[in-house]
Amino acid sequence: MTSGSATWVWAAACLMACGCTAVAGLDKPFHLMDGGGAGGESSGGGGGAPVGCEDEVSDGCVYARCGAVPASAPGGVYTLDPDGSGPQEQFQAYCGEAADGDRWALVYNSVGAADGATLAFWKILYADRLSAKGEPSIDGNHYQPSLYVVGREYRDELEDIAGTVAEVMRATAEGIDTADMHFLTPIRVSGEEELFTWQFATGWSSPDFDADTKGDGNCASSYVGVTQHYGHCFVYNLGADDDAPIEDDGWGPHVRTLSATSFGLSDDGSPYTRVKRISRWTRW
Repeated sequence: MTSGSATWVWAAACLMACGCTAVAGLDKPFHLMDGGGAGGESSGGGGGAPVGCEDEVSDGCVYARCGAVPASAPGGVYTLDPDGSGPQEQFQAYCGEAADGDRWALVYNSVGAADGATLAFWKILYADRLSAKGEPSIDGNHYQPSLYVVGREYRDELEDIAGTVAEVMRATAEGIDTADMHFLTPIRVSGEEELFTWQFATGWSSPDFDADTKGDGNCASSYVGVTQHYGHCFVYNLGADDDAPIEDDGWGPHVRTLSATSFGLSDDGSPYTRVKRISRWTRW
């Protein structure tokens, strides 16, 4: 989020101060109708959206979720407003092509580059954990934490240097605790148990905040300040290697080679191989 981040952080703080549930999801700040739209709105989008947005995308169309974008529209950037008149302001999200009968929204995307930009991108401080970063795109580095607030189904996707794409995990959650970024009631649907545990179901760390399960230090600090969900510490990393030097010229996404090859992806001959892209998608 950009201008909406302050509003949402204030709202989360208010919930905690009032003694209410301090986690997004359990207190259901908004209600999703059966048709997919936010409570009180049609499935086509938020209040004031042009008539016909459920059939054809035009300027001003706002959608409650990516699944409400017309099936005939291509994958791309759309305006979402999941809570309608709630505290979270509209935001831009990348909605993929329809899959499994629905569209998924891109939570984050880490893309390899030889100029060091990827490593720097993922050095996100705790205070910025709910602030969007980068432009919504499948081709560039992007982080849209507003989607963590509303997401209930997740899938992680890897693309190797040769262009082979593999889905490596599916999971569900009832929401997220915005104080420490832990998922609520995470459940593995598919994928390696360790990958699910270390990349989704346990900790989150930034250079100045430690909520991972590594008992002798902060995973983010150990890996060049890269912020992400960590266990002890990772199967894949959005910005750092686990081979010396861990900076790896700032390339960015790396995956444990044993895992990468088990997914049918190529490797670079090292224990932690470079990949072209790591993406996390969600829907609700």
